[in-house]
Amino acid sequence: MGQVSHAELVDKKFVLFAEGCFGLFTSKIAASLIRYNGDRCVAVIDSRKAGQTVQDVLGYGGSIPIVSRVEQALHLGPEVMIIGKGLHSANLPSAWKPTILAAVQNGLHLINSIHYRLAEDPDIARGIREKGITVWETKDAPPVQLNKARVLDLDTWVIHTCGSDSNIGKKTAALQIWNEARRTGIRAGFAATGQSGMLISGHGIAVDGVPGDFMAGAVEQVVLEAAAGNEWVVVEGQGSLNHIGFSSVALAILHGSLPHALVFCHRLGAERTKVWETPIIPIPELIRMNEELSVFERPAKTAAVSVNSFGFSDEDFRREAEKLEADTGLPVVDPVREGGAARLVEILRAHQRETADRLSSGRS
Repeated sequence: MGQVSHAELVDKKFVLFAEGCFGLFTSKIAASLIRYNGDRCVAVIDSRKAGQTVQDVLGYGGSIPIVSRVEQALHLGPEVMIIGKGLHSANLPSAWKPTILAAVQNGLHLINSIHYRLAEDPDIARGIREKGITVWETKDAPPVQLNKARVLDLDTWVIHTCGSDSNIGKKTAALQIWNEARRTGIRAGFAATGQSGMLISGHGIAVDGVPGDFMAGAVEQVVLEAAAGNEWVVVEGQGSLNHIGFSSVALAILHGSLPHALVFCHRLGAERTKVWETPIIPIPELIRMNEELSVFERPAKTAAVSVNSFGFSDEDFRREAEKLEADTGLPVVDPVREGGAARLVEILRAHQRETADRLSSGRS
């Protein structure tokens, strides 16, 4: 079997591995792929939810079945198995190995979303060689340079989705803005900085797999590539400046992308960060922190707040959104609940015009 390019891999039918964790917030890679590339997903592997459908668990995705074992999905014709869950460790869970081996023995290509390189396991490596399958290690870092602020030389307008925590909707907001911008005739590129965005858009980088000094340079390169032939670039955010585990990637993306505008993302009602359970400081302070840490050559301002209001009734959402608007002085939008990012794109268009007007006034 010949090796397959990354672009070819993301176009193939796939089965998602999310053993013991399939859910909207517990397997964000899987949930994102089903939202945006669900037409190519044939099944999800999670023995705890086997017998249900993706719709039952996520509230979207339709009749995609959830099965216990990879063998139960083979009749549906997958060509790739995607590990749909990132891990806060560099180890391979022992319970995952049998499923990965089964996928290899049945000739499925692999897309790996965790830091552990699958070929480091001798049994998996042997199977990969024998079957001649392709393994895409999404955490492998390509050769990159230090950030040189080359983004400042672009004519493209850069938007960055930052936020208050990990796994709250920064990628979703960016993808919704990107899709809506293109729908309305704006030539827009998407700069993926994590494996979900890479698998959905077909290009980008997993910035958390890049050595620290080179993270901002890696982001710079992705933005430069996404800007080619486009009027806008929408840069996917990662982590948050206030997150004790992921502040470094958030700052690297802010400095590497050098955005003109920020869209601040927050999970409505959240008071503590996930996993680490540290208090989330007031949203106006976090917004100000992101703006103040943007570089002086291009100070970025926040155009809007994008919220994830999953679990809220429409009435409760509206009440909490109005409170957040009063606290921040910014429009608050849920680009999923409200049927897309049309309002966000209009806000960003207005922000772009206002920014251009201010720059013109400053030069005159």
